[in-house]
Amino acid sequence: MTTTRINKYSLLTGAILLSLSSVTYASDEMKPLSIPMVDNAQVFADLTDSMPAVLNYFTSVTEEQIIDFYNQNFGESISQEIKRGRLTLIYSKENKTIRVVISQQNNKRQVDIIVEETQR
Repeated sequence: MTTTRINKYSLLTGAILLSLSSVTYASDEMKPLSIPMVDNAQVFADLTDSMPAVLNYFTSVTEEQIIDFYNQNFGESISQEIKRGRLTLIYSKENKTIRVVISQQNNKRQVDIIVEETQR
């Protein structure tokens, strides 16, 4: 009877240790992505803890300043498109595709950034 109880506790302890090591490993993999933002950004959505990562904010800086900021951070955009009053810039950096969407919202600009792993 003692042997059975020890085996059950050993199995339970082993299972707990294995699950804890899995949680630690998973948390190491899920570090939030750091997406640069212009000064005075008012973040209203930050979903950067997994891919695709999304960051949304409002800013009072001009569209040109936003474009310059992201060109400095990500290099020249590989694509630009204006659709329904929104400017979409596409960048490629470190095996990631980065979409920056800029739209006018009253007297501010809304900036939406989507980062995805580049498809191969």
